[in-house]
Amino acid sequence: MYYELPAYSGPFKDLIPEYISYMRGLGYDYGKPILYRLREIDLFFKQQGFDQLEITEEMFELWEKKRSNENEINQRRRTSVLIAFSKYLALRGFDNIYIGESARKSPRNNFIPYIFSKVEISNLLNVFKCWTDATPSDCDTSAVAVIVSLFYGCGLRKTEALRLRLSDINLSTGAIRIMDSKNHESRLVVASESVKQQLIKYFSRFCMFKASDEFLFCNRKGNPFNDGKLYDKYKKAMTEAGIQPRESGKLPRIHDLRHTFCVHALEAMTAKGFDLYTSLPLLVAYLGHKSISETEYYLRLVEQNFNSVTAASREYAPELFPKVRVRQ
Repeated sequence: MYYELPAYSGPFKDLIPEYISYMRGLGYDYGKPILYRLREIDLFFKQQGFDQLEITEEMFELWEKKRSNENEINQRRRTSVLIAFSKYLALRGFDNIYIGESARKSPRNNFIPYIFSKVEISNLLNVFKCWTDATPSDCDTSAVAVIVSLFYGCGLRKTEALRLRLSDINLSTGAIRIMDSKNHESRLVVASESVKQQLIKYFSRFCMFKASDEFLFCNRKGNPFNDGKLYDKYKKAMTEAGIQPRESGKLPRIHDLRHTFCVHALEAMTAKGFDLYTSLPLLVAYLGHKSISETEYYLRLVEQNFNSVTAASREYAPELFPKVRVRQ
């Protein structure tokens, strides 16, 4: 379900709704943050006295200029919305549309995900097992233990796990229904036997008297599980598992478990004789992506650790996988 558009009253008041409709047609969510950022852009140009259907370099630089107490990340996010809209206007054939030098250069994405080693994953899951065995009636600890297993074992996004309802889980088959996720995609994933057994144990302890439409992981009021508790227990478990901070001084993110799932899943399929023509489309569907290019983003491999995968990738698409460091 898409959010309703706010009122636009600046020079692009008629074009912005068309642009949003166009992008949603391509499968992009374009929720509240972007809808209201576009309104902010429209009002900004109106207040600056610009009333033509153009985006000059002057207009672009006024918007791009760093604001008081604004960090670089927020500045880039603001600018990226204008860049995307400018590209749309240029595509439509409007004259005098400036898209910014940074957009023209298309700098390479330098983000490097953390790929957990199998030893680290084993240590992390063992920590949660020890915790839940020691305190079997602690619902919060059991919930986080299952959520982490879903991240690594099924490649779920955080919001997908936290929005699961009891009716989305089939304990007989291990099938998990993901409804209306990113870009409004829905899909089925199948949990491994070990994850399925965790779900069965969690159900028997904490879900026996819940209605089928209730959240699987929730607080006492029935609302989705608290992010703060999830991150707190996750960080404590990583420290106890002996997982060291990265060079930045920060521990690996929760989302890195999804990256790791992709890498380990592809490695396992390659070991079983699947080629990339088969493996990548399977992962595309399993992860809820719209195209292979989205899945490629997640598959950051290291040649010395995944020789079989990178060797197979050379025939499929040379230079497909950038190199990253993986801890042993």
